[in-house]
Amino acid sequence: DRPAPKLLFLSAGSGITPMMSMSRWLTDTLSGSDIIFYHCARTPADIIFRQELELMSARYPNFHLALSITRPEPGHPWYGFTGRLTADLLRAIAPDFQERTVYVCGPEGFMQATKTLLLEQQFPPQNYHEESFGAPKKRKPAPASSPVPTPTPAASGHSVMFSQSDRAIASDGSESILELAEQANVKIRSNCRQGVCGACKKRKLEGQVRYDTEPDALDPEDQAKGYILTCVACPIGRVVIEA
Repeated sequence: DRPAPKLLFLSAGSGITPMMSMSRWLTDTLSGSDIIFYHCARTPADIIFRQELELMSARYPNFHLALSITRPEPGHPWYGFTGRLTADLLRAIAPDFQERTVYVCGPEGFMQATKTLLLEQQFPPQNYHEESFGAPKKRKPAPASSPVPTPTPAASGHSVMFSQSDRAIASDGSESILELAEQANVKIRSNCRQGVCGACKKRKLEGQVRYDTEPDALDPEDQAKGYILTCVACPIGRVVIEA
């Protein structure tokens, strides 16, 4: 009801939607708030609402647009920012960010990294707000009496074999391969658990997987070589992973 005099909207991927809604309302009502709108996408083609955002930036002197991409495309010139949000980029797009009220939305990994970045810069936490489309799934701990699950037939027929660890586990198809690895006590390095950072990348030797979340950190070259992001990949039938 009472917009702050200075606002900073930080979004990535589909997290742009609430930022766009608020921006439309603020500009339509001529609120007078000074708005810096930052959005990060994979490629220029992935920037949602790009035409409308550029029109708003040209039309309203209090609306400042900053776009960044993480995957420049050869042959397609890009004159905006590149890379993910860093302290230097934050200061470049909003030198006075300490004086602004911040709203954040995007993949869980993006929001976590952004909040950590702001707090490291001594940003006042009471001026930080975020919106999540849903919390990441909670992993199921392995039973204490059976540290290494043995393969058992599942009604769904899904299972994962970890070739290097020589361990297998049945699945109902709803849990990620990373979660199944943790249940089987197979160590796979991970961080964001949202397909954003790429830390959990492993090579798939056999089978098929499906992604419930876009594997943002997986390049086409890696996919061609059989690599998957285990944190967002679920098995389809029998899958063999190099882990």
